[in-house]
Amino acid sequence: MALGEMDALVTALFCGTESTPYGSFRVPGGGSRAEGAELLPGTLYRYELADRATKAPVTVQFYLGVSGLGEGLWKQELTVLRRVAALQHPALPGLVHGGYIEESATRRFGIRGCAYVVTRSGQRQLYDETDPEYGMRPGLAEEIEDLRDNRREAVAQFMSLADALSVLHDMRIVHRNIWPGTISRAKIDGKDQMVLSRFEMSGLVSNLLRSFLLDARERAAHARRLIVSQGSDALVYFSPERLRFLLQEGARLEDFRSDTYSLGMVVAEWMTGPIPDHLLAEAEAAMTAGPEAAPDPDRLLAAAHRVNGHLADAVRVLPGPLATLLRDMIEWGKPTGRPSAMDVVGRLSDHYELVTVTTAEGSDAEHLLVFMPDECRKTLLQWELIDLDPTSEEGRLETTEFILSDLREARLLHLPDGALPFVPGADADKLRAADQLLMGRDIAWFCRLYEPDRAGRHRGTPDPRGLLLTFALQLDSARGRSLLATVKKAKKWRFIPPRVRIEASDIHPREMGAQLRGSPSWEPLLEAVQQIAPKTRAEREYAQAFEWLLQFQRIELEARRYPYVMVEEPDQRGSAVLRFDEERDRMWRFGSAMATAFANTPSLRPLMGDFFAGSSNEDGTVSVSVHADDKGRPARTPSFTGDCIDAHTDTVTLAVGRRSESIPEKGWLILADDFGSWMALDRQQHAAWELLENRVLVEQLAGPKAANPVSLNKRSTAERVVEALSDVEPLFALQGPPGTGKTEVTSRAIVRYLEREPGDRVLVSTQSNFALDNIAERLLRKLDLLSGDVPLAQANSDVIAVRASSIRREDKVDELVKPFLIHHLAERTQQEIISRTSEKLNDAHGDEREKELLATWREVVRDSLPELIDRLHRAANLVFATCSSATRDALAHAADTDLFNWVVIEEAAKAWPTELAIPLARGTRWSLVGDHRQLPAHRRREVLDFLDVCERSGDLDLQLHGKRKDSYLDVFGMFGHLFAHDPTPPVKDPPRHTLRTQYRMRPAISQIVSRLFYAVDPPDEDGHVDIDAEGLLATGRDDTPVLSLPSPEAVLWLDTSHISDCSEEPAWCNPGEVRIINSLLQSLKPRPVPGHDGYGDHPVAVLTPYRRQLELFNSWGEIRPHASTIHAFQGREANVVIVSLVRDQKRGPAEQPWRSIGHLNEPELVNVLFSRAREHLIVVGSFEHFRSHGGPMWEDVCALVQRYGVIVPAGEAGVI
Repeated sequence: MALGEMDALVTALFCGTESTPYGSFRVPGGGSRAEGAELLPGTLYRYELADRATKAPVTVQFYLGVSGLGEGLWKQELTVLRRVAALQHPALPGLVHGGYIEESATRRFGIRGCAYVVTRSGQRQLYDETDPEYGMRPGLAEEIEDLRDNRREAVAQFMSLADALSVLHDMRIVHRNIWPGTISRAKIDGKDQMVLSRFEMSGLVSNLLRSFLLDARERAAHARRLIVSQGSDALVYFSPERLRFLLQEGARLEDFRSDTYSLGMVVAEWMTGPIPDHLLAEAEAAMTAGPEAAPDPDRLLAAAHRVNGHLADAVRVLPGPLATLLRDMIEWGKPTGRPSAMDVVGRLSDHYELVTVTTAEGSDAEHLLVFMPDECRKTLLQWELIDLDPTSEEGRLETTEFILSDLREARLLHLPDGALPFVPGADADKLRAADQLLMGRDIAWFCRLYEPDRAGRHRGTPDPRGLLLTFALQLDSARGRSLLATVKKAKKWRFIPPRVRIEASDIHPREMGAQLRGSPSWEPLLEAVQQIAPKTRAEREYAQAFEWLLQFQRIELEARRYPYVMVEEPDQRGSAVLRFDEERDRMWRFGSAMATAFANTPSLRPLMGDFFAGSSNEDGTVSVSVHADDKGRPARTPSFTGDCIDAHTDTVTLAVGRRSESIPEKGWLILADDFGSWMALDRQQHAAWELLENRVLVEQLAGPKAANPVSLNKRSTAERVVEALSDVEPLFALQGPPGTGKTEVTSRAIVRYLEREPGDRVLVSTQSNFALDNIAERLLRKLDLLSGDVPLAQANSDVIAVRASSIRREDKVDELVKPFLIHHLAERTQQEIISRTSEKLNDAHGDEREKELLATWREVVRDSLPELIDRLHRAANLVFATCSSATRDALAHAADTDLFNWVVIEEAAKAWPTELAIPLARGTRWSLVGDHRQLPAHRRREVLDFLDVCERSGDLDLQLHGKRKDSYLDVFGMFGHLFAHDPTPPVKDPPRHTLRTQYRMRPAISQIVSRLFYAVDPPDEDGHVDIDAEGLLATGRDDTPVLSLPSPEAVLWLDTSHISDCSEEPAWCNPGEVRIINSLLQSLKPRPVPGHDGYGDHPVAVLTPYRRQLELFNSWGEIRPHASTIHAFQGREANVVIVSLVRDQKRGPAEQPWRSIGHLNEPELVNVLFSRAREHLIVVGSFEHFRSHGGPMWEDVCALVQRYGVIVPAGEAGVI
């Protein structure tokens, strides 16, 4: 097609007078027709436009042939740009949006549909090939002249671009096309900023790494053609290995250091002047010197080498560290000797002042620090770090000496949020303004530039010659340790100048003026460490919520470590009695305000004996580990591991047998399983930082917006939802109420995606092993990798599926899925290869050479299991991992495979955001599947209650967290937030959908669940829903019963109100209900046998919310095989579900129903309880108690049971 047709399309669809679905733009300068550049004929086009509202420049790239190469290019660039935009780095482009243009809109221009990507761009490229007169080489020469005249500006831009490149490389993105034509100049906050652009090469060439793609050779040819077509003006900046890859078939693919080379060449030219014309002419001549006027590789390499030699000689006149750095970057013969982009940033930071000096402007003058005596009185004096009042004459001297001592060899860093996340206080603006940090030996000093006092209460203009020590923080504190974790991730820091002097802030203004006049500026140092990508509101709120939640979880685990002293030596029976040590516990309890508040909440931190008495394993034992005391903390390794045999109030008795000498007289008692909890918390903390650094992901979670929106409504078919789930980027949320088939829809979407994108990698994650293996089994069957109970060979499949798990937890993996554990898979694959080779060896007649090769190959395979494991890890494009095990270390076994193209998380509503962060951080595109109306994250109620405790606290810092409760809840309920709130500003076709047709429950059960838990309108002020209104759910199954006895009814409540022995007992159990359920199971007709008489694989389930009741169930042989807690049974179903409610005593006023019904006050739990049954739901409990004392929700439940079910006294003859 002609370029003119594309110009007409862009003019009409993007630059019209009114806004279109594709945006609202204009031709810069008021032109009437858009004119673009054809980068790849018939496939790739670029246009420079202006946003109609802001007049800001944008770049729009169009990709034609969206079913072939154009689609591949578009998706690759969109994926890369999304990852790049996630960083919101000033030297990287901002992604505005991207999408498809339907063929119906493009047909009139002779174009069969296309896709596009819009990015924020600079005002102009350093080398603008679209402007031969004022761009290209003449325009570049002017840019270079400006940069040579201002070396400090040039070095700042150099550092910014190198920093951008380092974060790209950290994300495994190689740019592959750095030259002046892909660097633009933009205005950010009024300052000039160089920005990298043109990322289509990065995504395109990265796919060549996947050698199993059938079209890899074709993609390579397109990649070479696209980049070589830029001409010699671009290619002279490329490394020799990159040129060989582009010009010579079969050359090795270059790596990250080729980007470093290109940036070094660009900057060397900035610093020394334009490349001479005669060298450029040699390169241009080489472009047509080959056969059929193609480039001559040898001549072009020689010409590029001469350009390299010219710049390597020219940089010798620069300051030593800068010259050495640039020469190292443009090293021609030894690519491995080039520094990484991160090394470049570090070396520039280390020598920033020296490399920016253009005259002999260095000085031995002392840098000025200013301290505030009043603030030091509140901190240093109160912390007893100094003895004298800092406002006194002697105290000023002591304070000055202390600060100088603490700051010896201190590091200077920049924190965009300043002291706000770390120092308590009410004035957020002042805390955030103190964004420079001096990390001393014991104290962190948050600083800002000194501002002299002016008339009234106004402050003057910040003076860069003075740095004000504004806030101090002890590093040996909870907040200090949090700060240390943040500082460890800092890429830019400098040592404090060796010569500093300190003055008090309250000296006479004229004295301060004199001190300032004699001091050098701090600006070069501050510029060297500046982090210039500000956080958005969503990023701040997510960071605050994550930080608080992780701190709470850490305090919660610390609270489970109880200090003890031994009060009775082990007796003849081999038992030892340990008593709680109040004195040592006090050290932890008062170590932080949060620990104090937590310890003072009995429901969160019970007495030592009570805690261990209530912490039994599934088999009833309580496994503990004993740790010696190490300076008031538990020693790292346990001295003893065993069982607790008795516990009450403040004592615990251990069975120690003959190992009595292993029990220290003074130590710490910890649950044995808590070791794994600490590991999980560390994983969550690491992943939380990764998630927070992915700015696109955070913005999508806070307000999702699709690049390619799909219109869905309540009448959308399952196939349409499957398409949306597999297609919509970058985030899509699917709510699946009970029985709606969300796992089926999800598995079909994944199959569809892998069929369309066989080279992409998909990570499927859930919180529980059961849910993970459930979807894994379904997918493996759909992909023909599992037939019956037998795994099938993967040799002929495009999909290599791996179930990730630690060796310690392999016993939790379902037997059907175990063959896909990496070691099992590798052994099976090894055997398949050996078997096939043996067959070929048997069939090889007469060809001795072939027989020898086959026999050798068979032996190589036998000895290569570790290599085979590694290859399968690299090749796996469908990986299953629980949230906690989806870490970088567990999933990434090669540098090019640590990120997944799509991460799909089921049970998303059941996990904490810190748990979800682990798999989310592994992807570039995400889908969340779950149901926020069912069970939430574990112990969510306790977390919310503790936020209320924080709000009532006298501690200002805790109060601040309490006041943020609403914003924290949006983050903690990450999945539900996507459905509970409409995007602001409004988004057409938001990327979310709720499935509405359920296929599990008979209509009567479904009516109760739908009207109560999926009501269209929220509850009224009294907490009641309109039970006369239809709910969201429709039923897509028949009303056929399975049982004839005790009743064919779908909903049956066996009322125990008048049964004398059906009464709750301490620790929440009810033996009378156990007896009734045992009799009920014996009376079921037909007998529940899997696969017979209408029963499925799971005929009966007996559920209760209480562990103690479950223990009673397990003591009855008839009940034990069917018994479970409600929490453990989420995600499962049974033909007949029997529920034991246990509670029957009023224990509080009507406005506090939770005191009378406990956990059953939580609607999510009751939803799960009622929605597990397919044909029959049988409730055993006191109907009158729950109707009268269960609050508005249970009043509605009981009314609906009366309407759609049958209530029968449990003692009636013929029933039980």
